[in-house]
Amino acid sequence: MKRICLISPALTMGGMERASVNLANALNEEGYKVYFIVILKKQHFFDLNANITLIEPNLFNINSISLLKTITYLRKNIKTINPDSTLVFGQFYGALSMLATFGFKNKIYLSERSSPFYVWPLSQRIINKFCFSIKKPDGLIAQTSIAKKYQQLYYGKNVKIEVIHNQVREINYFPDIKREKIILAVGRFNDISKGFDLLIQSFALVKNEDWRLVFAGGDENGQHLRNIASNYNVLHRIDFLGKVLRIDEVYAKASIFVIPSRSEGFPNALCEAMAAGLPCISFDFVAGPRDIIDNGKNGIIVEFGNLEKLAEEIDLLISNEELRFKLGANAKFISDTLGKKNITKKIIDFIL
Repeated sequence: MKRICLISPALTMGGMERASVNLANALNEEGYKVYFIVILKKQHFFDLNANITLIEPNLFNINSISLLKTITYLRKNIKTINPDSTLVFGQFYGALSMLATFGFKNKIYLSERSSPFYVWPLSQRIINKFCFSIKKPDGLIAQTSIAKKYQQLYYGKNVKIEVIHNQVREINYFPDIKREKIILAVGRFNDISKGFDLLIQSFALVKNEDWRLVFAGGDENGQHLRNIASNYNVLHRIDFLGKVLRIDEVYAKASIFVIPSRSEGFPNALCEAMAAGLPCISFDFVAGPRDIIDNGKNGIIVEFGNLEKLAEEIDLLISNEELRFKLGANAKFISDTLGKKNITKKIIDFIL
């Protein structure tokens, strides 16, 4: 039985964590022996299959990362596991893994998660450059075509890079739940890259005032967003749900999904909303929407930052039930192209 090691930041809530857990479970179901190493000791939000071996730090990396202990921890465990292939999620954790496995013959692959335009703090940029100068990954998985272009420049032409999107998890459908007059957005409330402040400003321009805007998925209470909503006099029409454990039920209740992000590594929430059959509107941010949405067929793309146009498209979907149904029905096909079997096979072929 081939052994595959996955290295992820943690099991807490987050896009990178969700992607790594989804892949670990899928690989396990395909018959591989999976080892799951986490860097940070955090409260679990996602669940691994019972027969996946979970390895976590013991009494370190609780509030911050100890570089020396992390490198020693990774080196010891990868040497013990001796995997046929290792896939690391995230550039910084990939850099530490390169240093930790210097001198090892084990193949190390990297799954780059950040937007290609994301600027790391100076200290991490220095660490990343140093580690990758010592050892480069055997290959790299980019999430979008734009990301591949920039990552090839960073890692060099000798590192093979393949675009493989995140898999979309299986969505639970609730046919007995009726769709309500809800415009939904999903993501962390205090993450400026999510663009929720822009969505509130655009929502204030929406002519139809019968619909509610619902934010779901944040650990925080979103006080700064509440302040913005109050300033635009729309707070009374907005709900902040916070962390939601049964997000599929929220997808089932909503009638429109909007992703107003400034940037994403890959828009997982957009893919989930499409798989749930929601008509989706997305800003044309970097990177992801144009890899996923065929504008006007299975969703709507709006020029980034054009708040008036975003409000117009929301009003259009509110007033046109037939268009909502058409876009939502076409959006569901994303479950085929980004389904678990398809994406898992692509990753297996690449890292093995």
